[in-house]
Amino acid sequence: MPQGTTAVQLPDNGFNNYFLQVFGKPTSESACECERSPEANLAQSLHLLNSGDIQNRLQNGQGIAAELARDMDRSDDDKANMLYRRAFARNPNDEELQLIRDHVTNATNKQQAWEDILWAIINAKEFQFVR
Repeated sequence: MPQGTTAVQLPDNGFNNYFLQVFGKPTSESACECERSPEANLAQSLHLLNSGDIQNRLQNGQGIAAELARDMDRSDDDKANMLYRRAFARNPNDEELQLIRDHVTNATNKQQAWEDILWAIINAKEFQFVR
């Protein structure tokens, strides 16, 4: 499928995608929400940690890490707050904010630094398991 295609835009239920299967794509045999399992599992965690698909999306030159690296108008604190609000519905605490500041400030490649931060966020227990 073309880049940017969302799950709801897939043509039919016969479309197989490992990411969707791991994260509970229902068989769509009925309209019942009970087809989808809301429980987190080990396969989901491992996929987020090791998936080439996740890495490719993080490293995409048009992705959010690249956008943050190019954005010279906002401070790193503002960027970190935006990421945390999107992922956790809260701002980073002082310790988290300092870790982000240090990582971005000391990085020679700003896009790589933001990729690292995004990867850490999506692999945080708070992102994966808290509802």
